Amino acid sequence: MKLEAKFYAENNRLYFLDGKELDATKHIEVTACEISEKCTNPDTLYGIRVSYSEVGEDEDSYNEDFLARLRDDLKALEEKNVFAFIIPCGTDKDRHKDDFTFSMKHCARRIKDCESVVGFARPDLNADFFTEEVSAKHKHYIFFENNEDVLCNCSNLVRY
Repeated sequence: MKLEAKFYAENNRLYFLDGKELDATKHIEVTACEISEKCTNPDTLYGIRVSYSEVGEDEDSYNEDFLARLRDDLKALEEKNVFAFIIPCGTDKDRHKDDFTFSMKHCARRIKDCESVVGFARPDLNADFFTEEVSAKHKHYIFFENNEDVLCNCSNLVRY
């Protein structure tokens, strides 16, 4: 299932297709287990922290139960017209950078039909590789970054 874009990024800002801004700088971060409890306001963008260990560290250990619950919770946000982006966290920066990317790519595959997902935050390490891998089959995703120096007028990046 291919989703159509609901947002666009321009000058480090996030907009609905009708031009209304959704302020990414005032997002609220929550953990994956807090989605149903805390993600309730349609005027707020939520950052969902999803850890490497929750998803699984390689294709032999992906936690499909966790990913199914995550998908269900994100699908429930659609009914509330609430939007979020995924904030990958918890990588071992020296040993597992590619496994981390592939783990989050698998997460993206499992939540691919969730219209509530705007995109992913780019990790500090290997950000370009991460973006390339995750966006390959998810062209509608917006990527978020917390580095002010990087984002001047990037078309698919938003500072948060």
